[in-house]
Amino acid sequence: MAHTMTEWTRTLLSGHRLLASEDADEVRTRVAQLLNDHVLEPRGSTLAARLNGVQADALGLWMLEYGEAVTVEETRPNGEFLLVQLPLTGSVTVECEEGAWTVGAGSGLIMPSQVPHRLEWEAGACQIILKVPLARLRLEFEHLTGRCPGDALNFHRTITLESSDGNQWSALMRYFCEQVAHPQQLGWMKIRLAEEALMRHLLCAQSISLQELYLEEESRQMPRRWQRAYEFIQANLHQDLTPEDIARHSHTSVRTLSRMCRLSHGVSPMQLMRDLRLDRIRHDLQHNSFDASVSEVAMRWGWTHLGRLAAAYRERFGELPNETLASARTRGRIRSQ
Repeated sequence: MAHTMTEWTRTLLSGHRLLASEDADEVRTRVAQLLNDHVLEPRGSTLAARLNGVQADALGLWMLEYGEAVTVEETRPNGEFLLVQLPLTGSVTVECEEGAWTVGAGSGLIMPSQVPHRLEWEAGACQIILKVPLARLRLEFEHLTGRCPGDALNFHRTITLESSDGNQWSALMRYFCEQVAHPQQLGWMKIRLAEEALMRHLLCAQSISLQELYLEEESRQMPRRWQRAYEFIQANLHQDLTPEDIARHSHTSVRTLSRMCRLSHGVSPMQLMRDLRLDRIRHDLQHNSFDASVSEVAMRWGWTHLGRLAAAYRERFGELPNETLASARTRGRIRSQ
C-alpha cells in the first residue's frame, strides 16, 4: 500500500511543482508561507528541496522532500489548522511536549498547528502533507453529530495505513488527489465531495472527541484504561507479553483491550507491539552510539524472530535495518572528521 501510494502521488502531483531549490532560506520561506514559521537546519551539504502541491477549496495537499537530512523546529505555531503527514519514503521523527513518534511509509501522524513540534527528516525522506482547517472540521463535526465540538477537537495522533480505516483513508486520498491534480467536468463539485469525505473520515476514524460522544458508558472509560495499557506496552517492549498480560495490567478483558487498541491505533495489541518495537529498533540503529549489531539492537527490544525482521522492517520503513545502520555509521564518520 505504501509503495502504491508513493507511485500514484508522484504521478498525479508531478505537474504541480511549486519549488525546487538548494537555498535553505528560500525553502524555509516558501514552506512557512504554507505552514507555520520555523527554523530549517540542513544537516549536510546537498539540500535539494522539492515542493509540489495544490490548494483546493478547503484542503491543501503538498508533497515535500528536502533531499538532505534536516531539522525543522517550529517557532510560532499559531495556525487554525491541523496537518496530516504521510511519509512516502524514508522516515521523520516528530517530537513535542506530548511525546515523540517516528513515522515512515505505511504510517502517518496528525499534528495540531498550535503545538510546537521539532521534526528530524532523514536524508531522502518524502512526505505528503494535508492541511485541514479546523473551522471546516468543526463544521463537519456539527453536521455529523448535530452538536458543536466545543473548544478543542482532540485526535489520536498516529495513522496506520495497513488497517481497515487506513486503507479507506488511502482510497479517499487518491480520489481527492486525482480530482485536484486533473480536474474534469464538474471537477469543483467532485473536489468538494472529496474534501467532505476526507474530513468526515478523519473525524470518524481519528477524533477522540467524536468517538467519546458516541461510546457507551463502559467505553467512555477507554481513554484512561487504554492509557494504562499503552504505557505498560511501551515500558515492556523487551518482554514477551501476551494480550492476557496487558489486559490483566489494565484491569480489562482481552476483548475490550483489542477493541480499545483498534479504536486508538487501528491494529491489534500484538501488531501495535510489533510496530513500536520496529520504531525503537530504527531509532537505536539511527543513533547507534554503542556500535551494536542489528541483531543486538533487535534483541534489546524483544524482537526474537530475527529471520522475520528484515521483511517487517523494510515494509514499515522502506529499507533494510542494515542499510539504516550503515547510513548512521557513515554520518558518524563524517561528523568526526
